[in-house]
Amino acid sequence: MVRSILADKSSIWIKYSVKVPAEFVEPVVRMFSKFLTHNVYVEQLGDPEDGVEKLNTRVSGFSPKKNSTNKLESNLKSGLLLFSGVFDLSEIFIEEINSDVWEKQKFEPIEINDIQILPSKDHSLKKGYIGIVIEPSMAFGTGHHPTTKMCISLIKKYVSNNFNVLDLGCGSGILGIASIKYGAKYCLSLDIEEESVKATKQNSIDSKVKGIESKQLDLTQSIDINFVPEMIIGNLNSYLFKEGIKNIVNLMSKNTIMIASGILIENYKEINKLFIDNGLLEIDKQENGDWTALVLQKNA
Repeated sequence: MVRSILADKSSIWIKYSVKVPAEFVEPVVRMFSKFLTHNVYVEQLGDPEDGVEKLNTRVSGFSPKKNSTNKLESNLKSGLLLFSGVFDLSEIFIEEINSDVWEKQKFEPIEINDIQILPSKDHSLKKGYIGIVIEPSMAFGTGHHPTTKMCISLIKKYVSNNFNVLDLGCGSGILGIASIKYGAKYCLSLDIEEESVKATKQNSIDSKVKGIESKQLDLTQSIDINFVPEMIIGNLNSYLFKEGIKNIVNLMSKNTIMIASGILIENYKEINKLFIDNGLLEIDKQENGDWTALVLQKNA
């Protein structure tokens, strides 16, 4: 954790920062984490939905001055250059910083409905909120992306006490943790990435929730589970829905609620037709920016 690493008041660090749109935070966090050994934090600079400032989120990473080489700087700049072909971002900002100055900086939690996503288990929870601890650098799913926000909103709306939940492509585990916080009894969280499985386990512990199990699995292959889920959460992408839809539908009963997100609005008609062709009926829908999230059940 960065706070403990920077506890030595005499230490000198190099801070690398870049401003990006909120929906593209996660690939930048992952790239920073690769080169900065997970000393990465995310700061929201404004409301991602207010449209005033497009580059509304700052990703910052820290490296001891003695380890900050020209090669490290070059690697970060090369990675950001690749991203610049996909989305807008600022120039990288580099500064030398004392650890005691860093300690005074404020890293704000993210609020989604009545949930507050905290960057560490040591962060104070705002009164009246449900706390979820997500280490920003661990895996995809920090709470910044519109699809994550829509999923949490829909989980709150549709989950019931004692639900058994299946979280497909769990990333950081944020959605499975949210389902437990909102009353689910059990959540099986699956992801192809080993890092995501580990992150889900750690974030569950830090968030003080029980009932979450995480396993490594390729969602395009057969999904073998020993229960019928009352809720399936899939914050995926169009490719994974196309490749895995038959496996997903086979896990559903007529009462299973499926939350499907990660779908660009421009792909909505195509993906919704895929769901219809596989016997699913849309019962609810949300949109946020360029993204949409659907709630589906088997068409009786």
